[in-house]
Amino acid sequence: MEGGAAAASRDARSCLMSSSNSLRALQDATLEELASALTTQLNKDREAARQQMQTLLAAEKLVEEKRQQLMEVERRIFAVVDSIDDVIELNVGGQYMSTTRAVLCSATGSLLAGMFSGNFDEGHKRDKDGRIFLDVDPTLFEKVLRHLRLRRIASPEQPAPLPHVPEELRPEWDMMIKYFGLDTFMYGDLGTSCNIFQRIAELACVEQEKLQESDLVRITLSSTGGVPSASHQEVLGAMGFSERSLENSYGAHPNSIAIRFLKHRVRVEGMELRAKVADVLAHMSNKWTFRHGGEHLNMSYSFSRLEPWTGRLDTPGFGPAYVDEVAWIFPRDFCLEHIVLYGHVTPKT
Repeated sequence: MEGGAAAASRDARSCLMSSSNSLRALQDATLEELASALTTQLNKDREAARQQMQTLLAAEKLVEEKRQQLMEVERRIFAVVDSIDDVIELNVGGQYMSTTRAVLCSATGSLLAGMFSGNFDEGHKRDKDGRIFLDVDPTLFEKVLRHLRLRRIASPEQPAPLPHVPEELRPEWDMMIKYFGLDTFMYGDLGTSCNIFQRIAELACVEQEKLQESDLVRITLSSTGGVPSASHQEVLGAMGFSERSLENSYGAHPNSIAIRFLKHRVRVEGMELRAKVADVLAHMSNKWTFRHGGEHLNMSYSFSRLEPWTGRLDTPGFGPAYVDEVAWIFPRDFCLEHIVLYGHVTPKT
C-alpha cells in the first residue's frame, strides 16, 4: 500500500508540474501566438464538426434509400395482390386464357384497356361458356399478356423484357399491337436513342471492341479480303479501324455484312459508316440496302477522299418490332473502317 501511495503522489506532482508549465507557457505567450493557437483549435473543431455532419448525412441518405426500397417492395407486393380480384376468362382464337382486369387495363389509354375497363362488358362477344372471345392469334396475344404481367412487377433496375417474336410473325404482331393501341406503351418508353454497340458493351461490362469474342454479336461477311475474321469486331469499337478496313474479297459481287445480336434485340433508327480513304474511290459502294429483320431500306451516300464518313443517316419507316439481325447488301465492293448504329436495345428473354 505504501508503494501505491508513493506512485499516486508522484502522479499528482507530475500533473501539477505539467499544469504549472502550461500556465507559465500561457503567461509567456504573445498575443499572436495565442491567436494562432486559438485559430488552430477552432479549425480542428470545425473539421470534426464537418466530418460528423457528413457521417450524419450519409446515414440519412442510407435510411432514405432503404425507405425507397421498402416502398418499391410494397408497391410490387400490392400490384400482385390487387391483381387477384376480378378475374377475366378469355377465349383467344380458341385457346382459353385467364388474367385479371388490372392486367388488361394496365396500358392506360390503349384500346385494350378501354375494352376491359368495365364500361363495355355487355357488348363483348362471348363463347357458349361465357368467356370473352377475341379473334386474334393466341400465341401472339399470350406474349402480350406475359409482358403486361411482368410490367406490373417490374422495376427500373429490372424492366420487363420485350416479347420475342419470330421473323415470320412480325407483320401480324405489328398489326395486332397497333390495333390494341399497345405500340407506344410497349416500345415507346425505352429512353432516347443510343449508340447500340456502346450500350451493349455497357450492359455486358465488356470492351466495345470485343463484342464478338464476348459472344454478344456475330459478324458474317459474304467474302472477306481485309483483316482476319478475329479482328472484324473492331469495326464496331469506339474508334473503329485505322488504315485498315472490313472489306470483301475485291471483285466478288454482290457483297454483304450481317450482324446477329446473340443476347439482345435492337431497333435501329440511324447509322454512321466510315470508309477507308485509300480505297474509297475504287472499292466503296455509294449505294446499299439495309436489312432490319425482315424489312429493307435502300440507302446511299457519295463517299470520297474528302468525305469518307457519312455522318448520321436516319433509317425511317421501320416498324416498332425489335430484331436480332441487321445486314448491309452492297452491289459492289465495300471497305469500312467504322460502323455505328443508333437506336434502342433490349435484352433477350
